[in-house]
Amino acid sequence: MTTHSDTFILSKQGWLPIAFAATFFLFFVITQLTFLIFISGTFLIAFLILFRNPERNSALNEPLTILSCIDGVVLGVEEALINERNMKKVTVLNSLWDVSLLRSPFDGEMEGYKIRHGLSLGLHHPLSESLNEKAAISFKSLEGNEIFIEHVSSESCFSLRIDAGIGEKMREGSRYGFLARGRTICYLPTNVDLNIHAGSDVRAGETVLGHFKS
Repeated sequence: MTTHSDTFILSKQGWLPIAFAATFFLFFVITQLTFLIFISGTFLIAFLILFRNPERNSALNEPLTILSCIDGVVLGVEEALINERNMKKVTVLNSLWDVSLLRSPFDGEMEGYKIRHGLSLGLHHPLSESLNEKAAISFKSLEGNEIFIEHVSSESCFSLRIDAGIGEKMREGSRYGFLARGRTICYLPTNVDLNIHAGSDVRAGETVLGHFKS
C-alpha cells in the first residue's frame, strides 16, 4: 500500500512560500529595516504554522474504524439522502491554524475523485457552493465498506490539492491532500456508529469518527 509517509516537519506544499518568506526576512534583518523585518517575520511564522506536518499514529489498526480525514471542529451531524441512499452527514470546519493535511480514514483504496478548481469565497457567500474549489472523493475499505468525502476551500490563497491517484491503495492516516481552510463533509453509511457530535474537536489520522457495524 502507498503510505505517503512524508515525515519532514513541513509539508512539501509549503516549501516555496516558506523559502520566499525566509529569504525576505533575512534580507530585511541584514538591511535593518525594522518594520519590514516584523512583516516578513510574521508571514514566516504564519507559513510555518500553516504548513506544519506532524506525524500522526492512531495505534488502533481496527479494520472497522473510521478516522477523521481533517483537523477541525464538527459543525453538525445529520441524516442525508445521497443518490437515493440514506447516509450520515458529518460536517467539519477547519481553520488556518489547524493542520492542513488530509489523511486516509482507514486502510483501503481511493476509488475515485473529482476536483473543481475555482474561487475561494467565504462559505457564507451564496455562490461559494457553486464557484469555490471543491473535491469529491470516494474511499473503500479493505472490508468493502464505502464512504464519500467532500472538501470545499474557503478564503485561502492556497489551492486545495489531492495528491493520491484514483485506485491508489491507502493506509490508515496516510496523507492524500491539502486543504488550508474550508469545510469537509463525510458521508457515512447508516451502519456506522458515530463517536462524535456537534462541537467535537477532531484530528486527522487520530480521532475516531465512528465504527462500521460487524
